[in-house]
Amino acid sequence: MDKTAIPKEIRDNYEEIFNLLDELKIKKAQNKINGLIKKHKNDPFLLWLKGYIFLYDGTDNFEDAISSFDKAIEIDPDNAFAWEFKAIALRSLGRYEEAIICYDKSLEFDPMDYSAIYNKAVLLERIGKTSDALDYYSLATKIDPKNILAWESMADLLENLGRFDEAEQSRSKIYEEYSSRVVDKEPSTPDEWVHKGETLEKLGKYLWANQCYEMALKIDENHQKARDLKYMLIAKHRLDTEAKRNLQRSMPIEKSFI
Repeated sequence: MDKTAIPKEIRDNYEEIFNLLDELKIKKAQNKINGLIKKHKNDPFLLWLKGYIFLYDGTDNFEDAISSFDKAIEIDPDNAFAWEFKAIALRSLGRYEEAIICYDKSLEFDPMDYSAIYNKAVLLERIGKTSDALDYYSLATKIDPKNILAWESMADLLENLGRFDEAEQSRSKIYEEYSSRVVDKEPSTPDEWVHKGETLEKLGKYLWANQCYEMALKIDENHQKARDLKYMLIAKHRLDTEAKRNLQRSMPIEKSFI
């Protein structure tokens, strides 16, 4: 029996919290998490959830979020997720160089994480390290060529540097990918992007759904529904990933590449 598998009781508690967040019952979710932490003080995922809510509950409790992520990291130093979200909290406070260090730690454990690579590039650009920023934007486009965010950011930076031919090449990638993806009317508002994301998620197109939520947030960074749906998609993906890893550990004879 795999001793690292998540017990059913704890898994059910996670799902209850997800449902509360899905219904935007933030206070109830916080109370549930705090109660569970009293019983399970060494559960890094609960601590991450607590930090996440501090990060996105609209109260700007970024220091409290960092504290929760630090506790999760103390228990599980290899937790790429906790490092990445600590970086987001630090970025929200304008502490860009510290955030970059956290993105680096996250990438040590998950070197193919598009989000961490892309956001590190954004921060490198903000602190004036344009050459390094271009390298990371380029890396992001190689990891996920269909995600237009890195292509667009790289094109904007190249234009600012006066490298117009290279910028045009990047923009051509955006138009090429985007035109091949649009089926119906192109969304033009955050609500339309969110609706398209929900539809794609129901169809199992999780990468595209996530990109729709990102596009909604790019237009309106405070769009609460887009934030919540993006979070739920990430959190559910994490549980699925853990379940797959647990399945692999329980099958030592033949490794499965999922």
